[in-house]
Amino acid sequence: MFHVKRIAEPLLMKLQQQQKGKEEITWNSFLTTVHTAGEDYMHRKKAEAVETYRFYKAAFSCFPVKLVLYAAIPFGLYILFFRYYAFFREMTGIADVARPNINILPWLEECVFQCQPHRILAQFAHPLLDFIAAIPYLVHFPLPALFGLYLLADKRRRPLILRFFWCAGWVNLSALCIQFFFPTAPPWFADSAVFDDEDGRLISVSPKEAGFQRLDALLGVKIFHSIYSKSPILFGAMPSLHVAWPMIILMSRPWVGKKFAAFHVFWITWAALYSNHHYAVDALAGILLVVLVFFMEKRVWSPFRSKDRLLPRHTVDREPKRRHSDSSIDHSFTYSPVLPV
Repeated sequence: MFHVKRIAEPLLMKLQQQQKGKEEITWNSFLTTVHTAGEDYMHRKKAEAVETYRFYKAAFSCFPVKLVLYAAIPFGLYILFFRYYAFFREMTGIADVARPNINILPWLEECVFQCQPHRILAQFAHPLLDFIAAIPYLVHFPLPALFGLYLLADKRRRPLILRFFWCAGWVNLSALCIQFFFPTAPPWFADSAVFDDEDGRLISVSPKEAGFQRLDALLGVKIFHSIYSKSPILFGAMPSLHVAWPMIILMSRPWVGKKFAAFHVFWITWAALYSNHHYAVDALAGILLVVLVFFMEKRVWSPFRSKDRLLPRHTVDREPKRRHSDSSIDHSFTYSPVLPV
């Protein structure tokens, strides 16, 4: 037994060492495999990141960042001004004026039209006419976004979208500044407001939705009340942005056609007067403001005069004017930038 034990012990030790060596080899192989797989994974991800970076770099190299910022400036200022309209009124002390000017617009209306058209149209109030008048008013709020999508839908119209928002932004900002420094009461306020004779405090007035309160009562849902109760601008009758926005579309690139765009302007003007929200001079002032902004854009300065301003300069084909009458000479050439070697 002793001799068997002496022979078996070395054999067992040798087998244990071999087994241990196999385990070490297996573990090292596993670690090597994991390390290689990790390096391959990192290389693939790095290559994907580089390809993604190159793709977006090439995509945004043709994106007119400067022109987009130009177009965003007036609209951004308008949104900021509109959002903090009440704050700016309190800061400047204009909010302390309890009684707005309610006589200038009726006087101007009489001077221009020799009557007050909104009162004449209000005599024909009817539920069907209320529905017809409500349509352009409800479309008014998403109108810029809808027209922007219309311009984006066609490649030929896309260069016009920044010019549209540039002009629309200046129209809105200019109108808001006029309403801020020269607040005027709409006809529904001037016709229904009751003030205290002693301190000029407002005692009672009709709802802000004016003639559309009939439609809210008919439907049983306060649609227009919920819209106008949230507006920070109470005395912003002139100029009318309800009329100005369709006029901007008419001056830009009318959808459907110029006749439909002109009808839209007439439709919203009639609805504004019929619902007792605006005077006729308010609509006229909105139209004149749009014409003035577009005149300044064309005659004074604008970064969007050319349709090709949205395209990279090296992609625009240019043809010089022909100085010779010889038609056999081909003067046309393709412009390409000269890059330094």
